[in-house]
Amino acid sequence: MPARERILLVQLKRIGDFILTAPAIAALRAAKPDAEIVAIVPANVAELARCIPALDRILTYRQSKPNARTWLSAAAGSWDACFDFTGTDRSAFITRLSRAQVRAGYQKFADKKTKAAAYTTLCDASVRDLHTIDFHLALTGQPATTAPAFTLPEQLKHWRKTSGITTRYAVVHPGTARAEKLWPPARWAAVIEHLVHAAGLQVIITGSDDSIERPHLAELRGALKTPVTDLSGKLSVIETAAIIEGSQLALGVDSMAMHLAAMFQRPQIVLFGPTNPFHWRPRHDRALVLGAGHPEPMTRFDPRARGAEMNLISTAQVMDAIASLRQRLD
Repeated sequence: MPARERILLVQLKRIGDFILTAPAIAALRAAKPDAEIVAIVPANVAELARCIPALDRILTYRQSKPNARTWLSAAAGSWDACFDFTGTDRSAFITRLSRAQVRAGYQKFADKKTKAAAYTTLCDASVRDLHTIDFHLALTGQPATTAPAFTLPEQLKHWRKTSGITTRYAVVHPGTARAEKLWPPARWAAVIEHLVHAAGLQVIITGSDDSIERPHLAELRGALKTPVTDLSGKLSVIETAAIIEGSQLALGVDSMAMHLAAMFQRPQIVLFGPTNPFHWRPRHDRALVLGAGHPEPMTRFDPRARGAEMNLISTAQVMDAIASLRQRLD
């Protein structure tokens, strides 16, 4: 009986990038149902990675730590293939260390001789001309699959049901890791008031407590006049995922939370300013994309479009989008 094929995946980028890698992992599983698929991910992503049914095992990587166990697992794995979704010197080193028969990376990132030597095959996909999901799919050489990218454990769904969130609700995730993507707190407050009084939805605010989001969320809280369920800074990544999965509507700027909403195909409205929605937008039919400088929800996307300031998106635009999406889904 032939040995089970072993595949190593390396994705060391931020949570949002990892989420958009999940469809490529699902595609690999669909193509190789009997293979063992193992992923090396940052430690803060590991909990979410365990919700990807296509993965058999997770190895964690910690910045500025020895990571001896991960290095040893990569070097001693007898891998048949290794796919580097990251494209950094560190991920190239891990790929070379794997000694896999097939070591795949991106041509775009293999510009140094030492890095290029890590790979046996290079993918010439253009990050500029593809949605990020398609860019990662291209590395695997596999077509997209309809299999779910994420499956939350039943205990997490039970936690959601017993946490006091029992009504129809909207998730508002106003934060992001980049300050230039933030939308004015007073406008978020007006939208939240609208969701409560005009749409009749409970509103749950999610987000992190990092140095960029903290003052933004504090200003938002100060502008609110209606009680909401504020869970910002109180949830793990997978608890945030569970809240989003059960929502009737998810609103936010270009962020990991909106990528999760897209994976679960929740009704959502995403605000884009400096980042190009061509590369990062949700693509299911229950999503609306609002772009700075665009008076209507966007339906055409250009890989070379330039960004604009977030304050060019008006409160009225977001409220109109909420009404339009709800009417479409009723």
